[in-house]
Order: sequence, then structure tokens, then C-alpha cells
Amino acid sequence: MSDIRSKCLDIFSRIMEVSPSLINDETNPENLDQWDSLTHVQMISELEKEFSIEIDPEEGIELESFKMVVEFLKKKIL
Repeated sequence: MSDIRSKCLDIFSRIMEVSPSLINDETNPENLDQWDSLTHVQMISELEKEFSIEIDPEEGIELESFKMVVEFLKKKIL
């Protein structure tokens, strides 16, 4: 598991207050009840802190699944 992916998994599970085992590439607001607008904003904020980056609001809105978040961060950081 990549470092980016494992950090994202930790952030998601902490913010959404679910076990990491419930999070996979297909995890999104439609299939994870805890993922709402507030937790989405918290997640973006934590990702910015963890990876020392800035995520534009337009970019943040587009991050609609765990896989999209990981792929976005790989492109942004690497």
C-alpha cells in the first residue's frame, strides 16, 4: 500500500469514524452514510494539513470517492 493511500485511509477512517476495513476504492458519499458535506470539508482540511498542500474548492468538490482522492493526491504531490 502506498504511503499516500495509507495516510488517506487513516484520515478517512478518523474523520468518518469508521473502521478502515469499510473503506475501499469504491467508497463514496452514496455508500458511506458518514460521508456528508461536513465530513467532506473536514476531510479536505485534514488532507491539506497532512500533505502540506492547498486544495482549491473546485478541486475539492470533484473528489467524490476514495479512489479519486488518492489519485488526485498522487498527481498533486508526485
